[in-house]
Amino acid sequence: MDKSGLVSSVSWKVLAVIVVALVVTGLAIPDTYHTLHQLWTKNNETYSHGYILLGFAIYVLVTDFRWQHFSPSFLYAPLALAAGLVWLAAEAVQIMLIQTLVLPGVFWCLLASMVGFKNSLKTLVPVLSLYLALPVMDILVVPLQNLTTWVNTRLIQAIGITAYIETYNIHMPYGIMRIAHGCAGLNYLLAGMSLGIFYSYLNLQRLSLQIRAVAVILVLSLVGNWIRVFGLIMIGYESKMQSELVYDHGFFGWIIFAILAVGFFFYAKRLEAKDGEFVSSGRKPSLPLSAKMISAVVVTLVAFWIVPVSWQMLNNKVSAEAVEVSLPESLSMLKATNVSLNRLGATYEGNDTHAVYSGRVNNYRLNVFVASYRTQKQGKELIYYANKPANRLREKGTVEVQGTRLNVASPAASQRVFWLYKVGNSITLTDMQTKLAQLTHLLDTPVVSVMAVQVNCQRQCPDNNQLKQDLMPQLQAIANIEVR
Repeated sequence: MDKSGLVSSVSWKVLAVIVVALVVTGLAIPDTYHTLHQLWTKNNETYSHGYILLGFAIYVLVTDFRWQHFSPSFLYAPLALAAGLVWLAAEAVQIMLIQTLVLPGVFWCLLASMVGFKNSLKTLVPVLSLYLALPVMDILVVPLQNLTTWVNTRLIQAIGITAYIETYNIHMPYGIMRIAHGCAGLNYLLAGMSLGIFYSYLNLQRLSLQIRAVAVILVLSLVGNWIRVFGLIMIGYESKMQSELVYDHGFFGWIIFAILAVGFFFYAKRLEAKDGEFVSSGRKPSLPLSAKMISAVVVTLVAFWIVPVSWQMLNNKVSAEAVEVSLPESLSMLKATNVSLNRLGATYEGNDTHAVYSGRVNNYRLNVFVASYRTQKQGKELIYYANKPANRLREKGTVEVQGTRLNVASPAASQRVFWLYKVGNSITLTDMQTKLAQLTHLLDTPVVSVMAVQVNCQRQCPDNNQLKQDLMPQLQAIANIEVR
């Protein structure tokens, strides 16, 4: 198969542009890159193939001459700017998934600015393959987990071993094995898909054969995971749960995957024979450096770079400003204390400042607290799965107090907690409302806060209507707490 002009040498100019692009965007959005680094360096996890996939994509781009014909264009700078704005919106509401999904799009804009639209279409396979290393693929975990459980249930029934299967748990005489998320086989499926896509792209030209090759490696990846899980069940059963493989079996799965991958390559060679001669461009890349080409690349990079860098500069300026909390007159009977939020059973990780006030009102013990964030990032944000105004929240709902709606819950029979969120002067109740408010207040970077009152009763708290009547001024005043 003649591959002259396809994989004959490395285009150092293209490699230099790609490296510069990765470095510049990394400096602009370091937190997003750090998240990917953590994701890709977890051994035997779903996305541990990330760096390998990135290396393959870069290798293909710098050795495939079919697209390497410089035809610079400034038309992709607006798209790069739009990608920067999407990243900014995701940063404002702290959705890291969307921030990572932007990156392949920015990469494609850069390549298109070098070679024009027509040639850039030939880069879509390696560029789009990068999505196989991004956490968007997690949507497949539960379906694959269900499929693996169904297959292994049938295999267990077929051989007749003693086991009771309940959802994902396999109860055996010597212990319980669970088909967890890691047993879904998504890591093997993504690795197989990456292998099939790149092999087909580099070695096959008929679409039907490319689809067949990818389909075969996908089936082998699924079957390999089923074999792995069933093998571990049998090892656990026969060893009475004493084998080390029962508890540490990451490498075991990759051995099975490698064996099946060898079979795939033998099959793929037969597909190549059916494909005939590989038709390449037959030309060396036309990559003349020019002021226009350099300018197109720089302008496209800057178009994306300017948004996150400006955002970081604004945040750095804002984070230096102090936050002050002022209570309305209706809460003036409460005294500031040094009690920590954890002592109250509340958790707001990474808050920039918090204040706690305590006192007695109408035979109730009140704890009012405000936790505020001047700037936010992943793990240091108001709306976060671990954050809560009290432990063991039950019977969640909302109440209206003189036109002001509050969240309410019962951590215990003798306690009731009321709370709301503020984004600047905008009052919100739900996580989604708060995220959207942060997005609409993107440019004025307001302080975001949770304001809560914990009502501690002597024994059992009365119903919400009675509490509203007894504590009307105090509950209504929560919305009037000022944070600036």
